[in-house]
Amino acid sequence: MNTKLKIGEKIKKRRNELKMTQKELCGDKITRNMLSLIESGSAFPSLDTALYLAKRLEISPEYLFSEYDNDFIYTKQKHIDKIRELYKQRKYFDCIEILSGINGTDDELSYIAAHSFLYLGIEKAKNGSLLTASEFLSKALSEAQKTIYDTSKVKIDAPLYLAIAENIQAPLLEFDSNEYETLSSADSTYEYYKYILMDAEYDFKTPEYKKHLTAKLLLKKYAYNEAISLLTELESIKDTAYDAYMLFGVYSDLENAYRQTGDFENAYRYSAKRMSLINGFKS
Repeated sequence: MNTKLKIGEKIKKRRNELKMTQKELCGDKITRNMLSLIESGSAFPSLDTALYLAKRLEISPEYLFSEYDNDFIYTKQKHIDKIRELYKQRKYFDCIEILSGINGTDDELSYIAAHSFLYLGIEKAKNGSLLTASEFLSKALSEAQKTIYDTSKVKIDAPLYLAIAENIQAPLLEFDSNEYETLSSADSTYEYYKYILMDAEYDFKTPEYKKHLTAKLLLKKYAYNEAISLLTELESIKDTAYDAYMLFGVYSDLENAYRQTGDFENAYRYSAKRMSLINGFKS
């Protein structure tokens, strides 16, 4: 490989991509004559000059000296083993951090990004960080459009949790239930969907879902004390399997139940808890 010519080609190609003149690239660091010699392959840049040019051109210095003709290919090859390992370990945030530093994408990277954003978005939605959840889930759907690999899970699950993030009080108003029913299958997310749908006839594997819907049925039958007993048990989910959407519903139902029984002190207490959750949803 003619290293001088290769480095010069890369510098000139990238400069043209950025629509920079030689004068703009040179700044006050090197002369235009020296840059012309480097780009033509007649001169070899010093390490300091190479670092300066790489920074100005927004490319990695290693790429200039690598055998790759494309900075994206070089950067991916440098990081892909680490990305794959982090993804296997479910360290999705670390995956995203590395991916964000790669100038470009392909089918594999978009697939990994789409699912990483999905799982992070679901986690944030369940923790009650709804603004962040909405951002992550929207990015998951965007990345899913960039790859030919199967991202059906993203396209099914992201809209459900995005609906919660955008309207936790009435998520189904933001959600196409018919499309979800067509695409989804009876997995854990489908069970969550049935819980949101308040389908009391569904055979829930998660006892908390069934218990909450049973409490809602008791409220409809005016059996407020029985409902309060079940809902108070469910309040402990914040210490075990925390789910902001469920806890919001439990607080709302307890507030309503206590109000109906004339216990306005407890009704106010749960109203305050519900409002505290709403304030936390802004993160």
